[in-house]
Amino acid sequence: MVAIKLWNFLKGYVIIKIEGLSIEKFLNLIMVNDVYIWDIERRNYTTIVAKVSIKGFKEIVFLAKKTNCRVSVISKRGLPFVISRLKRRKALVLGAAISLILIYVFSTFIWEINVETVNNVNEKVVLEKLSHLGLKPGVSKFTIDVNKIETEFLLHNNEISWIGINIKGTNAFVKVVGKTKPQEVLSKDEPCNIIAKKDGIIYKMTVLEGEAVKKVGDTVKAGDIIVTGIIEKPGLETRFVHADGQIIARTWYEVYADAELKKEVFERTNNKITVTKIIFGNNTITISPKKVDFKNFEKEEKEIISKDFPFKIIKEVYYETKPKTIVLSKEEAKNIAFEKALKELEKVLGSQSKIVNKKESYVIIQDKILRANITAEVLEEIGMKEKISYIGGEH
Repeated sequence: MVAIKLWNFLKGYVIIKIEGLSIEKFLNLIMVNDVYIWDIERRNYTTIVAKVSIKGFKEIVFLAKKTNCRVSVISKRGLPFVISRLKRRKALVLGAAISLILIYVFSTFIWEINVETVNNVNEKVVLEKLSHLGLKPGVSKFTIDVNKIETEFLLHNNEISWIGINIKGTNAFVKVVGKTKPQEVLSKDEPCNIIAKKDGIIYKMTVLEGEAVKKVGDTVKAGDIIVTGIIEKPGLETRFVHADGQIIARTWYEVYADAELKKEVFERTNNKITVTKIIFGNNTITISPKKVDFKNFEKEEKEIISKDFPFKIIKEVYYETKPKTIVLSKEEAKNIAFEKALKELEKVLGSQSKIVNKKESYVIIQDKILRANITAEVLEEIGMKEKISYIGGEH
C-alpha cells in the first residue's frame, strides 16, 4: 500500500470532481477502457470525487464528454507538480538550496564547549588549555583529533588524572577529573572534621569519633562536612575532637574510548637494506650496498662496537613497509573500545573502589569511529579529614 502511494506521488495525480446525470455510464466506460481511477467517493446522486493519474486524466475528459458529464480539477498532487511550481519560483529554490548548504556547513563546526570538572579543576583553565590544543568554538569538526587532544592534555597537565571529549552535533562535551590530592596526615591530637572529597550518596557510615551531621541516604557535595569534630552540648563547654570514621558512598563516573572501524597500518615486506656506519669523532664513513629508496620504511639501529673504542660502528636496518587497510567489524570495534574505556575507568578509581552497576552504550561517528561510553556506579570511601582552624576556643 505504501509502495503504491509512493508510486502515485512520483508519477503525479489529480483529484477530480465529476458531475452529471450519467455517472454510472461514465464509470462503466472507465472500466471498459482500463483507465486507472481510485479513492472514488460519491458525494450525491450526480457527483463523485476521485483520484486519477495524469495520463488517465486526459482519457477521462474525453469519456466525460461522451456521457455529458463535466470534469473539474480540485487539486494537483505529486512530484511533477511540485517541480513545476518550483521552476516558477527559482529565487525561492535558490534561497532554500543556499540555506541547506549553510546549515550543513555550519553543522560541521564546533560552536559550544561544555566542560564538567571533578576534584576542584578550574573550568576556565581547562577551556584555555583546550583552545591551545585546537578545540575551541568555530573550529571544524573534521580537523579535531579527539584522541590526540586527550593525550596531549594529559601529558601537559600532571594534576589531571583523566579527560574525556565527546562531540555531539555542534557541541563538544568535555569531562575532566583532577587527581585526588594526598590527604594531609593529622595527628590524633589535632581537631578535624571529616568532609566529602567528591559528590555522592552516603551508603554506609561508621563514626568512631566526632558527631555525624549527615546520615545514610543523604546526598553530599564535595567539601560538605559529614562528621564534625566540634562537639557542642547545651550547658557544656564546646569540645574540639579528632573526627574519625569511614564514609562509603555511591558515586558515578562516565568514561569514553574510541576504536577506529577502518584504519591504515604499515606492514613490513621481505625487502630490507642494511647500512653500516663507522664514526671517528666528527667523521662518518657510510657503507651501504645500495641507496635506501623505500617510500615507506621502519628503521632499527644498533651499536655493535663498545664505546671504549676510539671509534664506533653502528648498524642501521631499513625495513620496507607497505600500507594496509584494516577493517574491523562492529563487534570487534566494540570489544576494543569498551576494553579501553574500562581501563580508563580503572585509572580514576581507587584500589578499594567497587563497581556495583555499569551501563554501556556506543555511537558510530561518521562511519569511521566507534565511541564506547561507560557510566559506572561505584561504592568508594569519600571521607577526607580536614583540620579545624580555631583561635582561643572560637571556631
